[in-house]
Amino acid sequence: MALHAVIPIIIIAVVVGLLIVTGFISDPVVDVPSFVILGFVTYRLVRTLVKTRGINPYKYEGLRGKATEDIKRGTEGYIWLNGELWKAVPDSDIKKGDEVTVVRKEGLTLYVKKVEKENLQN
Repeated sequence: MALHAVIPIIIIAVVVGLLIVTGFISDPVVDVPSFVILGFVTYRLVRTLVKTRGINPYKYEGLRGKATEDIKRGTEGYIWLNGELWKAVPDSDIKKGDEVTVVRKEGLTLYVKKVEKENLQN
């Protein structure tokens, strides 16, 4: 079920209903854009909550990302993974743009290893 689409509609309907009952709705020129903005913000919030709810920490193992900076072995740096910036600790030196694989996740830190590029020439 598209829960992330249904919940904002319910929330907006309740808010509009409460505003009508209490008499706060007076000018539709001001209220309609306000409800559109409120609806968009609520939709994005609920979508994020539903999308990230119950994420298994082992889900990250084996995923590939890209280094955003040069990172020395054992020090912290940042990588892009699934459109998000993550703190990462590599097991060897990596350069900006190198592809990395997640080995494990501890808290908000990913431990990664460099993906070795295969030499296709014989």
